Amino acid sequence: MVVCKKCGKKVKRVTEVLDSWIEAGSASFAERHFPFNPSTGSGQAQKLEEFFPPDFIAEYTGQIRAWFYVLHVIGGALFDSMAFKNVLVEGVILGTDGRKMSKNYGNYPDPKEMIGKYGGDALRLYLLGSPVMNGEDILISEDQYRQQVKGTLLILWNVYSFFVTYANIDEFQPKADPPLADKVSENVLDQWIVSKLTTLANNLTTSYDQFNTIEVVSDVSEFVNILSTWYVRRSRDRIGSGALDQKDKDDTYTTLWFVLTTFSKLLAPLAPFISEEMYKNLVPSSESVHLEDWPKLDDGWINQELEDQMRAGIDLSSAIHGFRKDSGVKVKIPFKKLTYKGPKQLLESVLSIVLDEVNVVSLVYGGEDQIYTITGNASEENQDLVAGRAREIIRQIQQERKALGTTYDELVDVEIPDWPADFEEEIKRKTLIRNISRGDLLRILKI
Repeated sequence: MVVCKKCGKKVKRVTEVLDSWIEAGSASFAERHFPFNPSTGSGQAQKLEEFFPPDFIAEYTGQIRAWFYVLHVIGGALFDSMAFKNVLVEGVILGTDGRKMSKNYGNYPDPKEMIGKYGGDALRLYLLGSPVMNGEDILISEDQYRQQVKGTLLILWNVYSFFVTYANIDEFQPKADPPLADKVSENVLDQWIVSKLTTLANNLTTSYDQFNTIEVVSDVSEFVNILSTWYVRRSRDRIGSGALDQKDKDDTYTTLWFVLTTFSKLLAPLAPFISEEMYKNLVPSSESVHLEDWPKLDDGWINQELEDQMRAGIDLSSAIHGFRKDSGVKVKIPFKKLTYKGPKQLLESVLSIVLDEVNVVSLVYGGEDQIYTITGNASEENQDLVAGRAREIIRQIQQERKALGTTYDELVDVEIPDWPADFEEEIKRKTLIRNISRGDLLRILKI
């Protein structure tokens, strides 16, 4: 017997110690004291197959010849079994100087400061999307950490804020749960984003099951980007006080609500905090997004042809924006006619979305090409300068409204030196003007 220096109690001296890795390698069944105490609290004997081998373990590459090895040795020797069903082997996170992170070196940013500055979700996205999850070593990077906030998280939050702002203005309430129980709306944008969401749900389910977090982060980031830069961007005129088609407005709100609530569930294992904040506000009756069932969407909603067509539409839009840049013609000035070549001719429903995006009256397909290329007359002869002037006035009024601090649904009066008479109603509708009159300067007058 010896006296413990910490507590002062007498304890038995251990004279011989077996290799400590035997203990570590026995963890998966020894934590239940199996087989020496096989009885559960109910008095029934535990069955090894109910908890062994474990479903999942994780450790870094330094344990390949240590813990992982001993687990296999013991599992094979005692039970003639594999030691685990799934394993994730991480690499090493190195400090900013390329050496292993160490308190002595001080070669890494303070984790508490980083989490306080950028949040836990950003850290999870940064690490779970990095090569370290495939057993590769990485250098700790505050810049990449920060990019998760400026990129995926901020873009998603802006989409969420856009929906909440206008849904509150129009007093939108989802009419069913799920709101798309019958069918997706007839609008091609709604059908496309629901198809993309369903494809995403299937892909994420597979990747999560395979513990492939790099693929999960990549797919999530891509979806957030297209949701913002294409679906919301092309749907802005469909909602708000200036939108005229009530059914189309309801379809837009219903679709975006469904997308955001479903996406929150898909995002929850990856970014638990932002997904919880969004979901509980969108579904007040829910206790937590983390207690919801995993989404199982209707595969009948997947329209691969439409997804391919919309991808082509996005590529075509980029080519036309490039043509404008090279020609020095701003987007606000409509082109009357352009010709495009490319891998495929776009459906009329998709082409109409492209026309709105790039501000072109007519796009003519000129035949196949490996990439989308644009030809046409860039001179003023092929430009609608009057319509361009109207769009510029709309931009100026919106800018002045923002500077004045008007709300999104607040009607105002406007004084302006001149405006295209043919576009007066459009200017008033898009900028929420009650009366427009002539004045020496552009002035926004609150009512």
